[in-house]
Amino acid sequence: MSNLDIPGEFLRHAVLDTVVQHASDIDLEAALTSALEEGADDLPSVLSYIPQRTLLFFDEFCTVRIVLRLANCSQNSLKSHLQNLEIRLDAFAIDPAEAVAENPTPTRDLIFSGVVEATADPLVVVNEFEGETGDGNHVYVIWSIETFLKRPRIRIQHPSVIFIASASLNLAETRQHSSHEDVYLPSLIPASTNILQPLSTDPALNQKDPFLPASRLLRVVPAKYSEDPIYNVHQESGHPIRIVPAASARIRYSRLNSFCSRPTTIANLDFEVPPFLNSEVVFDKADLRLSDGSIELLTDGPGLVPPVKCSPRDDITLIYKLTPEYGPDSSPSTTVMVSTLEISLEAVIKVSDNCTPRILMQWTTNIDFSMALNPSFGGPSQAMQRVNRPTSLSTLSGQAGTDRTSLRERANSVTDLGVTMSFSGPSSVEVGKPFAWSVFIVNRSTTPRKFAMIAIPRRKVSTAKGHVVRPSSSSISNRRSDQVAEAVTDDNIIHAMQKSVAGQEADLVCLSTDVRVGPLAPGTCFATELKFLPLAVGSLRLESVRLIDATTGETTDIRDLPDILSLGLYSST
Repeated sequence: MSNLDIPGEFLRHAVLDTVVQHASDIDLEAALTSALEEGADDLPSVLSYIPQRTLLFFDEFCTVRIVLRLANCSQNSLKSHLQNLEIRLDAFAIDPAEAVAENPTPTRDLIFSGVVEATADPLVVVNEFEGETGDGNHVYVIWSIETFLKRPRIRIQHPSVIFIASASLNLAETRQHSSHEDVYLPSLIPASTNILQPLSTDPALNQKDPFLPASRLLRVVPAKYSEDPIYNVHQESGHPIRIVPAASARIRYSRLNSFCSRPTTIANLDFEVPPFLNSEVVFDKADLRLSDGSIELLTDGPGLVPPVKCSPRDDITLIYKLTPEYGPDSSPSTTVMVSTLEISLEAVIKVSDNCTPRILMQWTTNIDFSMALNPSFGGPSQAMQRVNRPTSLSTLSGQAGTDRTSLRERANSVTDLGVTMSFSGPSSVEVGKPFAWSVFIVNRSTTPRKFAMIAIPRRKVSTAKGHVVRPSSSSISNRRSDQVAEAVTDDNIIHAMQKSVAGQEADLVCLSTDVRVGPLAPGTCFATELKFLPLAVGSLRLESVRLIDATTGETTDIRDLPDILSLGLYSST
């Protein structure tokens, strides 16, 4: 057994690198063999014989090859330690222009992190050679990992992506396998010294070798290697590859002005190819799913149904009709309908005949299907116009009291600022466990809006009795004059009142102290959360949610909020 069979020596002279091949059907073994036959020595020179990608795309499914080169590795060592290797790959979005002398490490954002599956079967290529110190070999182990290059969270002017690979040897599994081979003494660990070794040549012992291990007499420290063992290898530096968006997508909504019993929203889905892209894009999949409703595609003409071939500067618009669904006990005019829309788009970029990367764009948004209380109210006439005229009038009279007495999980409010707010929360909460309200805001005005939201706690009504006029000790005098009034109170009464006042304990604490909304363009929406902590059992309420316009400073208090039923830790419903 050689030193390379020791776990700490397996990665002694290992080198890691990554490569993103241009063609998906390339023969890697043939490319490496050709490079080695032509005399390529170091790993970057060997990988240069593989045609690589010079441009990547955001939202792309990209296959990356991780290459590990081992020096003087035997077949037994490779077989015993390869299954215990953990190969990881991280992808970072950077700006290479920031890497100057004053800032050698530019700002980077992690856009992918993954681990090669333990069951993956890597490609192994062995290169035998003759060196100055004797015969040796280089073993190339190649793994494939599928990556998804998501968009970075930071703004990068000239984005590029680098791949950094790392290899770790799992010691726990290595020791577990080695323990089954030798349960008494690990391999290459020297045995204890024989104290009676000098007496082995004594003729009086009749050619019997006496043996007494030194471990029976004193503590023996096992021999150590001159170099520390290596169990982790990292890629020294990455190769920046330019990355750009291959397409952009957005969705717009407009409510259908009809007097039908069920509200309808028209959604325009735009898919646009940027002008700087020099490749053809095939828009082949558009999948929209509404959580509570149905979707109907209105653009079913030729050239508008995926797959659609798009050239640079092309803009494809798909029109959908979104219709919500209601339960048996709901009414469109009284129910706040906020549904979730899931959007998934896929396309293929025709870079070349043998390079066709695929991109995937996915996001989720909320759709507000709430109807106006009386849409037939119409616009203001020329003869009568006033400021803050409501956009609709309520047609309900006897249902208002019914809604207030029942426990509500949702509430909807229309403010004078032209903003519609919907609150939704859990039906019940537990004391001491935080919960959240989902807030959905729609700007129905004609100007951009920017707000700050503050939760106003409910103040308890003081039960202190009214002041009673009592005679003061300082006002008692034998010589009372009609021109001098009696003292209202004195220091003794004030001290007694202050001492008897009890502090107010909070029943509901808002954990979202600073919530900013906007700027919201006209017709756009925004979703956020308000987090609370209940501290008492029973029905809890807020005084209001105050909406402050950041531009004008105008405030609006929203008092129509969901009910909060707080239960004890051991209560059951």
